[in-house]
Amino acid sequence: MMINKISALEACWHTSAPWGQAMPPLAIQMLEKVFLSSSNLSGYCCGVYWEKQEWIYAIVCQSETLYLPREEFYGTSLLKKAPVSTPIFKLGDVVEVDFGEKPAHRIIQGVFSLKNNWLYAVEWCSPTLEERTLAQSRIIWLADVDLVKVDA
Repeated sequence: MMINKISALEACWHTSAPWGQAMPPLAIQMLEKVFLSSSNLSGYCCGVYWEKQEWIYAIVCQSETLYLPREEFYGTSLLKKAPVSTPIFKLGDVVEVDFGEKPAHRIIQGVFSLKNNWLYAVEWCSPTLEERTLAQSRIIWLADVDLVKVDA
């Protein structure tokens, strides 16, 4: 009986959002200008992903990308004009990914703009697996051509 429960958990981890039932709102929009709380510097948001129970924002500042939690910056509601198209997938979308034997369903947990293209974060291994080292991330970044939207 216990083996069936473990098998069921391992089979469905990828269709349960890591943030629970309701996705927490984002503090800022993609390409929004922000000011860093600890300095007089400004930048803009080029991505976001879910990690350790919070959104982590990718902020481009002085040609570097900083990965910061919400407390370390504040938004301006000003959007940067950029030639980047709208992302095909949004946070929380269920997609199909071909990892091997058969395609697997995953949830989009991050979106990132890189060189005028969008990348999407999905988990490649179960969050319950403890064998991975601390340096390894469960997240893999894929292009839209590697994903197919699944109607939930």
